[in-house]
Amino acid sequence: MTDGKEQILQRLGELPSLPAVYHRVRETLEDPRGSLENVAAIIETDPALTARLLRVANSALYGLAAKVDNVRRALTIIGTSEAHHLILATTVISAFRDLPLGAVSMRSFWEHSIACGIAARVIARIGGRASPEHAYLAGLLHDVGRLPLFILEPHVMSAALQAHRDRQGHLQDLERQFLGTTHAEIGAALLRTWHIPESFGAAAAYHHNPAEERPATPETAVTHVADLIVNALRIGTSGTRWTPVLDDRAWLAVGLETGDLPAVVETTISTARDVTSAFLEP
Repeated sequence: MTDGKEQILQRLGELPSLPAVYHRVRETLEDPRGSLENVAAIIETDPALTARLLRVANSALYGLAAKVDNVRRALTIIGTSEAHHLILATTVISAFRDLPLGAVSMRSFWEHSIACGIAARVIARIGGRASPEHAYLAGLLHDVGRLPLFILEPHVMSAALQAHRDRQGHLQDLERQFLGTTHAEIGAALLRTWHIPESFGAAAAYHHNPAEERPATPETAVTHVADLIVNALRIGTSGTRWTPVLDDRAWLAVGLETGDLPAVVETTISTARDVTSAFLEP
């Protein structure tokens, strides 16, 4: 076992930081004098980000009636809040896309995370209890704490994964046993270091145990249900091989009926591959 949570927290600075272009975009979006023209000009200074953002904007995630071929048009159609979340998602995925994770492939990790974001977005739209845009980002970032564990403690995480495969316990419980912390705790801390709003950190912290969140937030409940659905569908993986147990209160909180599940599943399956490709293509 390592020295635990504090040691890992102290090493978060070894991870990739979010690129400067994201911080400039966020500052501009939060500036009352800022404009989408300013934001587009900042994004266009980064050709790779520009290409990826346009691919995602034209993917099945948004279902635009006509293809957009410039950043300003994409941002205008999507809207300011959604644009902020899209740029954050794009920069986070880009920062970690090519790093080795050892026992779990980075593509598989992001397949799972992106599918969770899509499922959360659909759940929020149907259930009407959470903002679809906030739910999408919360779902996409819910397992981000596994990245530091795989990257900073690869040998210990390999041992925890092997114990999980040997059916010795749920992976988050084995993380606690082997590392003295969990991906949920580390994920919330990582998002704080990036100055991401607290609701997303809370969803990362409590997505396995939403009943412990005080006060409860709709993003966490939606993320919990989306994670279960995507794990059951086996779309990618962040290491977990078992479908977690559903929290009944979270299910009630999201506003779904059992009859809504086929629509959530169908949209998640039909959309996930296209959106993942849009995010992960070079």
